[in-house]
Amino acid sequence: MVERVERGILKLVLAMPDGRHRRALRQFGIQLERQGVSAARRSIAQQHGVTMMIGTLGPGGAERQLVVTARGLREGRKPSIRVACVNLSSPVSRFFLPELESRDIAASVIGTEVDSNLEPARRAVVDALPPELRDDVALYAKTLAAQNPEIAHLWLDEVNIKGGIAAVLTGVPKIIISQRSLPPINFVFHQPYMRESYRWLARQPGVKMINNSAAGARAYEAWLGLAKDSIGVVRNGYAFDESELAGYKADCAKLRQRVGIEPGAQVVGTVMRFTEEKCPMLWLEIAALIRRELPDVRFLIVGDGPLRAVMEARAAADDLAGAVFFAGHLKESMAAIASMDLMLLTSRAEGLPNVLVEAQFLGVPAVTTPAGGAPEAVNHGKSGWVLQGWDAASSACQIVRLLRDGHWREAAAKDGPEFAFKRFGVQRAIDETLAVYG
Repeated sequence: MVERVERGILKLVLAMPDGRHRRALRQFGIQLERQGVSAARRSIAQQHGVTMMIGTLGPGGAERQLVVTARGLREGRKPSIRVACVNLSSPVSRFFLPELESRDIAASVIGTEVDSNLEPARRAVVDALPPELRDDVALYAKTLAAQNPEIAHLWLDEVNIKGGIAAVLTGVPKIIISQRSLPPINFVFHQPYMRESYRWLARQPGVKMINNSAAGARAYEAWLGLAKDSIGVVRNGYAFDESELAGYKADCAKLRQRVGIEPGAQVVGTVMRFTEEKCPMLWLEIAALIRRELPDVRFLIVGDGPLRAVMEARAAADDLAGAVFFAGHLKESMAAIASMDLMLLTSRAEGLPNVLVEAQFLGVPAVTTPAGGAPEAVNHGKSGWVLQGWDAASSACQIVRLLRDGHWREAAAKDGPEFAFKRFGVQRAIDETLAVYG
């Protein structure tokens, strides 16, 4: 309770007007107009295709949706698609790269173009930015100037802001800012420049903001002081067919065996980053309470992150010892989900969680806390369950009831795929994205 109050106070402080960044961005805008840079757009005939920008191609939900969107656009024979990332230096950061390469979609590192430099006028304008934005915006601008897209489609807060400013600077006609969760004040990666930068971008011609959940869109609007419905909603899309899903289900027995879960055991699982906003310690507390009632249940955790050591220590305690299995990052995460009897997400802040939708595609009941857009991802009472809050005891009681109710789980397994295909089909997401592109 104390932690929640402290977090609320911190959010109020972080949402207060930021005069320093507001003044700096106002001066940046003045310099754009004075130098005539914002009007110095190249002809539409020269601009072509879509450049998508993101931090990495690592195993995250936003990264997966970028890949799904890029592939869907390419398969529909839409304009050329290119992807530019901040970092592709490690195997983890290249997790989804093969899926792009299989569709001949080029991926590059932002700012590494050899034959492109900012014109002196643009370079002078960049120098008017706050120091924490200046160098990175110049790198983004270098890539955008070299690729000269008609549309810049940006993903996640830091890239949205730095890439968005660079896109305005280089005269990209259409700038799509794709927010993937709740506002950054809910997360540890929040930076002081973010609110005023977003507010500045919202006033620029050609900028459209979208979110993957209605809850996320309304939260950003409130944080930024924007009118209701000024941020659009494009829910995630998924490109699964029946044979692919059947393959994941067929592989689940092998996956259980590989991680050490005995055949026939009921499994409660999750796929998550081991970070504070996912509440992994709450997940383990709920697991311990479930095990008290159902000693034979096993718990499968897929993912990794900075809290892994403390999680493993908690899982080694007497009330969970031998019942929790850490699988790490798995390329075949869908097979891991298929091996679960119930998927549990305990986040305090979420956009639209991919894993909940994926579970329902596979007929696995999805249970979640009411975090952000998570309730939008679940057909409550039919293919999943939205918990009332973050209380471990009441959450465990509800999950125990679901695990004991074989008839409900059988019905959920039938309802889940139908709900998921209807609400989260990939073609719907591509059509809505194209409508945003205009």
